[in-house]
Amino acid sequence: MVAHVIVTVVMKIKTLDSCTALPGGTIRIEVEGLEDPSEVQVEVGGVNAEILAASTKALSIRIPDKCKNDLVVRNAHEVNMRLQVGRLVTSELHSVGNPVVDSMGNVYVTYSGTRGEKVPFGVFVVHPDGSKHPFLAEVINPTGLAIGRDEYLYISSRYNGDIYRSTFDKQVEKYIDGLGLASGLVFDSQDNLLVGDRGGTIYKVDPNRNITVLCELEPSVSAYHLAIGPDDTLFVTGPTLATQDCIYEVSPKGQVDVLFKGLGRPQGLGFDPQGNLQVVASYQGKKGLYTFQHGEPKLSVAGPMLVGLAYDSGGKVLYLVDSTNLFRLEWTEDG
Repeated sequence: MVAHVIVTVVMKIKTLDSCTALPGGTIRIEVEGLEDPSEVQVEVGGVNAEILAASTKALSIRIPDKCKNDLVVRNAHEVNMRLQVGRLVTSELHSVGNPVVDSMGNVYVTYSGTRGEKVPFGVFVVHPDGSKHPFLAEVINPTGLAIGRDEYLYISSRYNGDIYRSTFDKQVEKYIDGLGLASGLVFDSQDNLLVGDRGGTIYKVDPNRNITVLCELEPSVSAYHLAIGPDDTLFVTGPTLATQDCIYEVSPKGQVDVLFKGLGRPQGLGFDPQGNLQVVASYQGKKGLYTFQHGEPKLSVAGPMLVGLAYDSGGKVLYLVDSTNLFRLEWTEDG
């Protein structure tokens, strides 16, 4: 007598390369027990996701617009997995660096425009309820943003290299003249304003507006992006024409070292609430927000090609921008 053994293989999701994503981002889903990839469907928050590649071991999908959390992979069976998806807050922007968030939770973003273009409003404010309002019209090609300890908003212009500062009731003054192709801005613990001239210079402007050169770097084709560490170490990115760019580490005395090399078009960078360096970039073919732990970048948020990031003062809300959109991720107690 011959006995026939029938084994039913139930598909399982093994891992996601990121459990957090933005609309337009790409994630890879490793699976087991998937016999026919042509029969599989994937939904994110009830919205069908485009499958970019499929095999019996892995699926690559693009996160759809206007979807909510939760991932469903379906063939003969249905498999669910938690996926946190950020939401689109507002569009019709032109960001070229990090947004900034004030103590009231308002987010400041730019519409920078093409070189020399005078747009109706170059800086917008987005309130916590998601409404976007014009903020400043005076600055041509606003590029970098920073909030000082004096609670002024500082804005660089890549058009004329000037640095402006504004109160939050929109009283604007020119702060510094002509710092080349001024882009990234950040304050250190001594209230020195560090300014990245994408032509190859990092300037230090002290509280008395005296200007010195902190260091010289390789010029960038777009902008320098700056972040300051707790010990006043400066971290700099500046995309070049190379296929692999680096993050520079600059000491308070101007010594330059390469922290990491191998990123594709690294742009805005900052620190998460735990003090880990983060950068938006492409790495090993995956785009999004990367967090450095033990010297290596790990994908934290899968996204489109991003240009900047900023946390609110409580560290619970993360804002991310690509060239035209502002996204919001709100961390919950369960992650």
